[in-house]
Amino acid sequence: MKRHLERLIDKIRDKDDGCSWNIKQTHNTLLPYLIEETYELVDAIKNNDNIKEELGDILLQILLHSKIEEEKGNFNINDVIDNLSKKIIRRHPHVFESKKKLTDQQLNDQWDAIKAKEGKIKQSSDPFSIINKSLPPILKAIEIGNISNKYKFDWDNYKGPLNKVVEEINEVKEAKEKTNNKNKIEEEIGDLMFSIVNLARHLDINPDLALEQANNKFINRFNLMLQEFKNKQLFIKSSKKIKEKTWKKIKKL
Repeated sequence: MKRHLERLIDKIRDKDDGCSWNIKQTHNTLLPYLIEETYELVDAIKNNDNIKEELGDILLQILLHSKIEEEKGNFNINDVIDNLSKKIIRRHPHVFESKKKLTDQQLNDQWDAIKAKEGKIKQSSDPFSIINKSLPPILKAIEIGNISNKYKFDWDNYKGPLNKVVEEINEVKEAKEKTNNKNKIEEEIGDLMFSIVNLARHLDINPDLALEQANNKFINRFNLMLQEFKNKQLFIKSSKKIKEKTWKKIKKL
């Protein structure tokens, strides 16, 4: 089956008899599709629907990127699989070597030690230097919180960041009402968002997924609200009071 997939990729990338669109693709031009397919897989998993197809789309991206490197003479998909196999074994000595049952803390410590040995964790006075610079801001904030926790610089429970969120909301209000300085307001909004991420972390909630859920909820409710009116223009021209009343009605559904 793997060889069959390889032949298909070889065919669509064939410079003489392949697909003109696929032939001209590079790592950089394919990157947006990799990101898009990743989010589509996340959505499929959340909805427990179409997971098989979305996993296949991710696999296609992996095969295409591997093929590009093969054409450069660097490595192929077999090398990728071999490298991954070795990594799985190397990073799970408690499974493939010692057969020991470890606690979650021991597993985390072992994981960090192995990554440090691999050179994945560079020796630096900055503990945050290990964070991938390409991470989206929300995921980066989670990593910052996790590292701070390892250094025992963290709240004991969710109440700390919850109080911090309230504090930061007041600081946003103060920045707007007292200074009305955009840079200051932006700074306080950033502090507020960072505090919300920390609150989510302490509640074991993924803030990125929580925000996406809120986005979808708003879209669904908004579309239901529109259905209460005969047409879009009627909705636009209606008063704020009527819109608010309709919105509250939809929220109760």
